[in-house]
Amino acid sequence: MYIPPIEDVLLDLVLVRHGQSYGNVPLNGERWPEKLPLSERPHDIETHRVPNDWHLTPLGLQQADYLGRFYADLPLDQVICSHMQRAQSTAQAVVKYQPKPVELRIEPEVCEVFDCGSSDPEQWQARTLRVVRALRGDSPPGARVMMVSHGVFNNFLLNALLGLPSPPHTVRFFQHNTGVSRVIFCNENVPDYERVQLQYMNRVDHLPQECIT
Repeated sequence: MYIPPIEDVLLDLVLVRHGQSYGNVPLNGERWPEKLPLSERPHDIETHRVPNDWHLTPLGLQQADYLGRFYADLPLDQVICSHMQRAQSTAQAVVKYQPKPVELRIEPEVCEVFDCGSSDPEQWQARTLRVVRALRGDSPPGARVMMVSHGVFNNFLLNALLGLPSPPHTVRFFQHNTGVSRVIFCNENVPDYERVQLQYMNRVDHLPQECIT
């Protein structure tokens, strides 16, 4: 895998899907929790701050912990996450193990596409690009930033970065819980076609096999 020289890197973006949440698994192997009326949902599976703000499952907490331990020797300059609890809990596990204090920034625009008040896929894709452009403008050259977000948000972001049209469906790229993708943005010292480099997608090296979901 080719990694460009550090002096040519504008931003090293580590893109992560959150750990397994109660919204990812049917309750008792039967009904999905978002299909249940609020009165029938167990009280401890969501925060009730906003609709469908799920907590991580016990397995999701394990996945987040494995992710944090994996990055304990890979310093991050900043960790960004959405305002949803499943993303925040995953990001907090990463920050906990960092070798030096690192800022955890909650970014409301890094929310799942269904939670952003729009039903237009092109607007979803435009929002993901807006997030990355702002991040590139705010970060010092060469910064390594982790963004903990959501499966469909990450799909539309990767579509946009790869120059693909917004798909008629929501999932083009499958991602495991805490799956990691890495995108490197380079400066004008590299050819145009190398300015945005997808180094890898949906890696789960940090998880034991029994924890992959």
